[in-house]
Amino acid sequence: MLAHLRRHLAESGRDGDVMFSPRSADAPFDAEGTAERHLTAWARKLDEPLWTRTWGLFVDREIRGHVDLHGGRVAGELHRAACGLGLERPMRGRGHGRTLMQTAMTWAREHGLAWIDLGVFAHNAPARALYIALGFVEVGVTRDRFRVDGTSIDDIAMTLAL
Repeated sequence: MLAHLRRHLAESGRDGDVMFSPRSADAPFDAEGTAERHLTAWARKLDEPLWTRTWGLFVDREIRGHVDLHGGRVAGELHRAACGLGLERPMRGRGHGRTLMQTAMTWAREHGLAWIDLGVFAHNAPARALYIALGFVEVGVTRDRFRVDGTSIDDIAMTLAL
């Protein structure tokens, strides 16, 4: 998983790729901290704040894409999950993102969640189109939400009622 995240984050805003991460592609990657956070979150039950569940796209025994759902910080929001999706460049445009999202959506329904929320950069048209096709609706825009390498980025909040 860590090798995939490292490769994926390095693609953001590089070589004609749309910027999709709120961090510079040159920023150091904290593999140890990331691994520890994921292991702790994966071990949490769904009725505990800060749980995480992750699904991976495996190609030739390597993770090349992922989707994850995250529970909220307080008990009162555990009926919702925040979603993150990441596909390495060669995996995009092949239906893998749709399949990963549908897997997470099915799991969320089966486990009694009511909503899935996500944020997507306003300029990321392919991701926005995928989420809209899956039934997500845009519920708001935060102007200048992120600044990465001197670029101001608007973030769109989207949600899906399960």
